Amino acid sequence: MTDASVENESISRRRDGGINVWLNIALAVLVLCILGAASFFGYSVYRDRQANEATTAAGRLAATLQGQVRQNPNDAVLRVRLGEALGGMGKYSEATAQLNAALKIDPKHVGAHLDLGLVALAAENPVAAESYFKKVVELTDASQYSALNQSREVALYNLGLIAIEQKRYEDAAGYLKAALVIRKDASDTYYQLAKALQAMGEVDGAIHQLEIGIQFDPGFAEAHYFLGELYKQKNDDVNATYQFAKAAELSPEADPPREALDAYGPAAKWVEKARAALASGAQSDAVTAILIARNLEPKNLVAAKLHAEILVQTGKLKDALDVYGQAAAINPDDADVKAQIKALTPQVAAQAKAEAAAAAAAQKKKAKK
Repeated sequence: MTDASVENESISRRRDGGINVWLNIALAVLVLCILGAASFFGYSVYRDRQANEATTAAGRLAATLQGQVRQNPNDAVLRVRLGEALGGMGKYSEATAQLNAALKIDPKHVGAHLDLGLVALAAENPVAAESYFKKVVELTDASQYSALNQSREVALYNLGLIAIEQKRYEDAAGYLKAALVIRKDASDTYYQLAKALQAMGEVDGAIHQLEIGIQFDPGFAEAHYFLGELYKQKNDDVNATYQFAKAAELSPEADPPREALDAYGPAAKWVEKARAALASGAQSDAVTAILIARNLEPKNLVAAKLHAEILVQTGKLKDALDVYGQAAAINPDDADVKAQIKALTPQVAAQAKAEAAAAAAAQKKKAKK
């Protein structure tokens, strides 16, 4: 996966939160043009369709705003909105002219600085973009206003992206952490922060950030894929295959997740490894192998049954019953699965009853003290 494709996808996922009509357009349309590479994960068609629809809306809005600006040439807000509509149409020079005109009227207009940064990114001028985004951060430093705080978050996020692109990973982490202070549910910010941390050698920290981000956006396929890569880097093949499989499920047309899973070989190979480990008494290795097999092929009945068998041998009867239930979902007519569920159900109930009695006795003993 290239950095460009990942970054483009993350940018396309930004949710602006309704700062104002003008900022909505800037985030929903103009930012889509920043990198232009198609995503591995199949969002490009959706993204392009959204961009085309928004560009048409921006064109209609621009025509209206041009007339309003002619009637009110000293209205900074109108010029900013016109600049954004023009930027959404890809008319970056005209957009820049309108935004600069707005700054002559109001040098501290946060929206104008923010949009100039977005336009500069779209025009592939990260140096200028960084300057404008830093100005936004300066102007909103002590702001408690919701719209300004959202502008500050967008600026910090983009400063983080620029720093990552320039391999200034510590700076990137600082910007992205500051953005998360303002908006704690931005899955794409966690994703980019994870990238910065990985580049700094902080793999555990990167995993932690991705896990938080995925909680806010479970359908973020690229985050699952990246998390799989990080787990693989730590030689944790169980979690790696789980995340690769999740990415493949969420984006079935994508090549990278499937290629990552294929590199492990067929599930049958891991089933045999699990059998061999179990036969030699290496129960931990057996569990690892069978979990990898099941991640590779979730509907593999043989793998599910062996997983349950291993759990029975390790005394985890309730977990075994749950896995047999999963096996029954794969093949409801399997006689062996039915028999095992019938045998385990009373054992699990008795075990639960015994555990509850033991807990009650312990609590009673503690109360007497």
